[in-house]
Amino acid sequence: MVGYSAPGVSPVANPSVRQGRRQRLALMTRQQVQGRTGPVRQTRYRDEVVSPLSLERGCWELLRRAQEAITAIVSATVFSDSLSGIIGEPALRQHEWEIAVSLREISELLLDLATRFATGRAGPMTTAVLLPQHRAIATARDATATRVAMLERLAAQVVAAEAARWDWETAQQLTAHNDKYLDLLARTAADEHASLEISGLADQAGETARVLRETLAEATLAAEALALPDPR
Repeated sequence: MVGYSAPGVSPVANPSVRQGRRQRLALMTRQQVQGRTGPVRQTRYRDEVVSPLSLERGCWELLRRAQEAITAIVSATVFSDSLSGIIGEPALRQHEWEIAVSLREISELLLDLATRFATGRAGPMTTAVLLPQHRAIATARDATATRVAMLERLAAQVVAAEAARWDWETAQQLTAHNDKYLDLLARTAADEHASLEISGLADQAGETARVLRETLAEATLAAEALALPDPR
């Protein structure tokens, strides 16, 4: 297990903990991470926060990807306007917490195996035990990686919808000035072809609006796949 420095991944606090407590735990953990090298076993506040230092490098990378995806989602205007009713930020933070806890558990099992068999000596009976244990770890990591990929898929759809929203708004703003261009053409040439070309701006705006609707629909489907069940 290769050592690494932890900056680049934020501590993950349990969403069920009070907000003020979460903020203090995150700040404390972030300060502890500075200048240290992981992975190391986390012994304090395990039910309240996951430290980036507790993750082995591959798990650390998965959490980084999950956090980047969540940041891209919640920072988009289309998310707050159109998608937060399907999967809100609290649900995304719950996904982040469950991913972090799973990755910490995987990291600890890998650390145990690396510590016990640092010499590389393993007979046939030991190997027979180790192989299914490694397979269990690999299966768990693959399942968590799939969950991260789902978050990234949602983020990609949200980013696409955000771009389409901006494109639609810009087209609407441009369309509002069509009369000025038509007047200019009428005064200078009254060219039928040029008039049709300028009038086509309205059609382009309509097409952009269609793209926006389609990308929002795709983002909605991606969000529904990650929506947590109602606990009631």
